[in-house]
Amino acid sequence: MQPDIKCGLCIMEWVYGRAIAQNRNQDIPELFKNIARLLTHEINASANMGLLCNRAVDLIYEFVAPQSDFWEGIKEATNQYVKGLLPQAEAYVNKARTAQGKFQRACALAATGNVSPLGAPTARKAFAFPEALAIMAGKRSFPVIAGDVYQTALQSRRVFYVTDNAGEIGFDTLLVAMLKEMGKQVTLVVKEPAFFEDATEADAAFFDLHRLADDVVTVNKVFVPGKGRTAADRAFRQSDLVISKGTGNYEALHGETPGKPMLSLLKIKCDPISRDMGIGQGRFVVKLDQ
Repeated sequence: MQPDIKCGLCIMEWVYGRAIAQNRNQDIPELFKNIARLLTHEINASANMGLLCNRAVDLIYEFVAPQSDFWEGIKEATNQYVKGLLPQAEAYVNKARTAQGKFQRACALAATGNVSPLGAPTARKAFAFPEALAIMAGKRSFPVIAGDVYQTALQSRRVFYVTDNAGEIGFDTLLVAMLKEMGKQVTLVVKEPAFFEDATEADAAFFDLHRLADDVVTVNKVFVPGKGRTAADRAFRQSDLVISKGTGNYEALHGETPGKPMLSLLKIKCDPISRDMGIGQGRFVVKLDQ
């Protein structure tokens, strides 16, 4: 995705906000200056937003670690909460009358799980998932489904599934299960080492995804396609469908998967992505890009 000037402001809010959230909300002026300096020199029309975000995150290590009791507390509480919702979610998916309907329902819940704010959370409590609950109760309309997502999934063989946050990865189990029932080989991508509230191997294991998916591979910060030799790079090159969860992964992967269709599941939280997708800000979306 080509960056907008607002993307720099978003990176500042996302990275700096998470740094001070675990610093007892005390400002770190030097870190702010370092991030601003990076953005000034490197944000341009050809920059990859994922790489830019990764470089901004690297700057915080002098001041705080991305793993802390602050984030682990939020993740643990959110994982437990979503685990309690999964029986209801599975029942909702299985009530659809057709295989296509079930697939779309699983996509919808995976998309509406994308609720982590652009700014850092203000408290160590579990994220809530009101949109997912409302959809299951029949009180909210479906996310926007753009493109023939079901037929594209049917025609694929190897799926590269890039997860986003802890908690919401529990909803991903519904979609991964559907893909496996369809006979697909699924490689799940998580973060390692810990990366704020993002899902790690431990979070995937909490929901038994290491047994459900064919493979679970790790990346250090946001995955950006390239010529690397890691397990994630190899799995990406071998895949014929990319599923991307959340804002950061969309920014890193959109336009970077030539020859591979990409299915994006997220809440549109900013104006640049709203304009890029042609869908209103605040909407949840399941969008296929060929």
